[in-house]
Amino acid sequence: MKHLRLVFVALATAACLSRAQEEQQQRPPTEIPDFSNLDDYIYEPKSILSFGFRRLSGPKLKFFGTGKLATTEDPGPAAGRNLTRTYHDGSVSPDARFAARVDGNGNPVVDPDSGSQIFDPIAPDGRTNTWSFQKDTQVTADGFVGFNTYSAEVIDSTVRSTDGKANFGMELAVSRDMGKLLGTRMTWQLIAGMSINDLSGSKSDSVQARLTAITDLYSLDGQVAPTAPYSAPSSTTTSVLDSAGNAVLNDDGSAQNVTVDTTTLITNQPSLRTSKTTTDTTSVNSRWKLSGAYYTFRAGATVLVPFGSRLKATFSAGPALVYSGSTYTITQTYTPETGAEITDTSTSSTSHLLPGYYADATLQFDLTERTGFYAGAVVQGAGEYTHNLSTTAAQSSSKIDLARQQGFRGGMTIRF
Repeated sequence: MKHLRLVFVALATAACLSRAQEEQQQRPPTEIPDFSNLDDYIYEPKSILSFGFRRLSGPKLKFFGTGKLATTEDPGPAAGRNLTRTYHDGSVSPDARFAARVDGNGNPVVDPDSGSQIFDPIAPDGRTNTWSFQKDTQVTADGFVGFNTYSAEVIDSTVRSTDGKANFGMELAVSRDMGKLLGTRMTWQLIAGMSINDLSGSKSDSVQARLTAITDLYSLDGQVAPTAPYSAPSSTTTSVLDSAGNAVLNDDGSAQNVTVDTTTLITNQPSLRTSKTTTDTTSVNSRWKLSGAYYTFRAGATVLVPFGSRLKATFSAGPALVYSGSTYTITQTYTPETGAEITDTSTSSTSHLLPGYYADATLQFDLTERTGFYAGAVVQGAGEYTHNLSTTAAQSSSKIDLARQQGFRGGMTIRF
């Protein structure tokens, strides 16, 4: 009985498994869901990249300050013989005259080592053969030559104003759609961007200056002054003539020449030193120049007003931050009565961070769903700063006013 029960259980189990397998095989296959009745998913770009140009008017510039120009020559003390003295219009140096050494019989003395004739400095006679001057006006009517050293002190307190140059710069901005505005057709965006523009401007003008001329007078001892410009010692080459006035010829038929000393001697120390100070507004000219660039970082809100499906008007405003870097150069030129111009150029660089604002009004036209172009007007301001320059020759300042600038902008847009 026990074995029969086991056989029955086994047969029943096998029958159940066989039945379950038949039912499984008779079931219809699993169907794939049908999504054809669902709406297509379309991504709508929410961000806009704008890039293009930004043309702004130049800043208001003001220049003012003082300065001092002086020659680098050294005229030496008022008294003292055979000194090296340099002037703006000439020089006087120690006497360089030499005489041939002779023996008691008047014969030339020769160096036994080199075989050359020996020359010795002449006995001092209060004059020198080594000097130069530049203009005939340095010669006085009573037979003196004047040598000058000049300096100028700029004492002008006038403030010079000019407008910096307007220029084209680059701009880049990113905005994000934030939805409808107050339930109307208008939309609004958050925007952030930056731009870079050049900073440049210059001004040139004559300035009031106090001029000082130190003059040393040297005597010609009754000699006729040579024609300027003149540099001594001087000499000339002339033909040798016989008693009849005919040229003496060499063996090869060429004319014999001889070098003749034509030096005009001058006293080797000043006879008189004078100093004269005057004030005028024509002798010194100043040129102020400012160059550099400034970055404008801005962020704010934009309102879009649609006109049809492609054209929109946008209005944007918000705070701005301007980083300005500038190089200030001043060139001062003094034109004295004699000699070359005296010029000095001084340069200084600085940078400043200025808070400000911006406002844009723009028309935007969409060429496609993702691209378009824009053009509009812009106003921005960021206050002012002062660029100071201080050297031994110039103490000057430039005031850069970025408080109010206007211009226009344009470029392309890409939605993403």
